[in-house]
Amino acid sequence: METNAAVLMALAIFGAITALIIWAGGRATAKSRRNGEALAARLGLTLEPGTPKLGWFYPSPRGYGVIRGKRVEFFSYATGSGKSRVQWAAVTVKPPDAGGLTFGIDRQGMLTKLGELFGMKEIEVGDPAFDAKWFLQTNQPEFFRAAFLPELRTKLTALADQGLLRGAITLKDGVVEYKERGTFHNEAQCARIAGVVDLACDLADVAEVWANRSR
Repeated sequence: METNAAVLMALAIFGAITALIIWAGGRATAKSRRNGEALAARLGLTLEPGTPKLGWFYPSPRGYGVIRGKRVEFFSYATGSGKSRVQWAAVTVKPPDAGGLTFGIDRQGMLTKLGELFGMKEIEVGDPAFDAKWFLQTNQPEFFRAAFLPELRTKLTALADQGLLRGAITLKDGVVEYKERGTFHNEAQCARIAGVVDLACDLADVAEVWANRSR
């Protein structure tokens, strides 16, 4: 009898823990959905419809629309699997044409130093304070150096100083993307995503200038 009671107790505890995990997971997806709705409203974008699975688990929010004449989207995605799985929150801006331009903008740090050892090539804009803080890469160094005007440098640095820029900004395959680790469950992360959109649009403008020049 004592053995049966112990088994029943273990099953009850296991069931309670499972139910708690399911409840917490559902609440997290609902919060992400609410944050996605607020982010879409703030940016003037449309949020994709999201029907919860099993009536409880909402899909990750995805918003889309046009800002300054460019297609803008925010969404999350995962890379890797198992213990190496990483969740990302991202916003993209697609200019009408990027002319094949590519670039990467990130803070100077251990990863960029390692990258240089493996062949990553940095460009400098000639502003010592800026160059010491930021790592720029591009396939069009002369153009990008000239196009990265003081206004852009000031805006980039201001976002970082305000804690609104924690990830990298890239242009590849004709799309400007800002991404950082995490999900839309975090309100502060949503604020950072919203804060970087104007800068991303500026950088998309740079890509358009290059595209017009290279025609």
